[in-house]
Amino acid sequence: MIGHPKMSGIIKELAFLSLRNSHAIPSSEAAHAALLFAQVAWNRELGHDMPDYRELLNVFLRSNPNLWSELRSRDTEEMIEIMRKAKKQRYPMDRRVIVVSGMREQNVHVEWCKEEDYFQASELAKKSHESKYGCGCAIGKRQC
Repeated sequence: MIGHPKMSGIIKELAFLSLRNSHAIPSSEAAHAALLFAQVAWNRELGHDMPDYRELLNVFLRSNPNLWSELRSRDTEEMIEIMRKAKKQRYPMDRRVIVVSGMREQNVHVEWCKEEDYFQASELAKKSHESKYGCGCAIGKRQC
C-alpha cells in the first residue's frame, strides 16, 4: 500500500472527531471508544460492518461511567456517520480494512489488511481474542 499515510495516524485523526474536547487528554476508555468508532466507520464505508461494537462500548462504560461526558454525543451512530463521511471525503481510494485498533503504551495501534484478506484476518483475530479471553467473551470478561 505504497502512497497511503500510516493507518494509525488516519484513525487517530478520525477518532478526534468523536471527542468533546480534542485538546484535552482523554481517559483510556474515551480514547478506546473513539478508536472503536473510527474503526467501525472506516470499515463500514468499505462495506464491512461491525455490528457487535456496542458490546465493547459497554465494557468501556462499565470501567468509566463518565465516558459520555468526554464524547461529543451519546448517539454513537451519529458519530460513526460523521467519521464515515470523513473517510469517504479524505481517503476515498484507501481500501485497507482494519482488523484491530486500540492503544499500546499510549500509542495508537492499528492492524489492517488488504480487502481481499479481510475474512481470513478477522477470523485469525477472533481466534487470538478467544484464546486470550475465552470463547464468546468481550474484553474485560473472564467467564463465559
